[in-house]
Amino acid sequence: MQRHAAEEVTGSLLRKRLGAAALAAACGWPSLALAADRWEPVAGEAAIALPDPLQAKGIAGASLRCAEQKWSLALTLAPDAAARPGEMAAKLFVGGQVFEANAQAENGGLSVPVAGLAIAPIKAGTRAKITIEGTEPALEAVFPLRGSKVAIEAAEPFCSKRDMSGYERIGLTPYSSYLLEAKELRKDEIGLFRQATSSEPIVSAAKSVMPDGRSLLFVELCGSSWYYGASGCNAAAFARLSDATEWTQVYDTEGAELYLDTNTLVDGWPNLIALPKKGGGDEVLWAWGGDGYAVSEGGAVASGPEEPSAQDEQ
Repeated sequence: MQRHAAEEVTGSLLRKRLGAAALAAACGWPSLALAADRWEPVAGEAAIALPDPLQAKGIAGASLRCAEQKWSLALTLAPDAAARPGEMAAKLFVGGQVFEANAQAENGGLSVPVAGLAIAPIKAGTRAKITIEGTEPALEAVFPLRGSKVAIEAAEPFCSKRDMSGYERIGLTPYSSYLLEAKELRKDEIGLFRQATSSEPIVSAAKSVMPDGRSLLFVELCGSSWYYGASGCNAAAFARLSDATEWTQVYDTEGAELYLDTNTLVDGWPNLIALPKKGGGDEVLWAWGGDGYAVSEGGAVASGPEEPSAQDEQ
């Protein structure tokens, strides 16, 4: 299904490119003729067609798609190339970083998950290389990244949300009855924000109470992507064992959509799942670490500065 959708996206854009090129040739518009070297978002969809590869072995083209807040590359294979059934090791090289994934053969093509951590380097880079192992010969392609930032940001708002129906959503709101308490707990951070931005943050709060009486109070401050990063927000959580004890801060990070996994407890505290507020990206699982929440092992992480060879980058 994904394969057919990717082919339709690529084919549709190819027809547009050919039409634009013909019109450019007839009217003397060189800018239109050069449009094929840019990433092109599909209007109204979380999909992007990549330009033709600068160099390739067995890969004819690619598109980038986002579904349930996860990005993936759909690779179209050359007529003389074939991929074996099942999973194959894939590496995505962007600048000085390498992102590993398991590629899946689908209807003659390949689907490669793209780590959320790879999106920012892709937006800022000039070229990226994808390699697939487990084929003979190995598949690889180098794609230019011209227009990637604009295209990805155009596609991000159309990316579908993940199904989190099995978890408890933290419904942060500026109208919470716990807002005064939340502001008091975050008064130092609010003061720092005010000094740095000369403005007031929007404060939201939510509280989750466990059956045994322990509780978590979540506080979100929003108002500046310069100060807080891409989401424009900061999220913190405070814990206490009962109403008779003091709040202790146990979580502090960039703003995210937060969920509790109340079926998975560590020392009586539920796991915390953080999803990106918009677009695609990896979920981050936080587990209780004794005196607060810490990122649980696992997930997509970029390796060290291993780069393609100089010959590969030509």
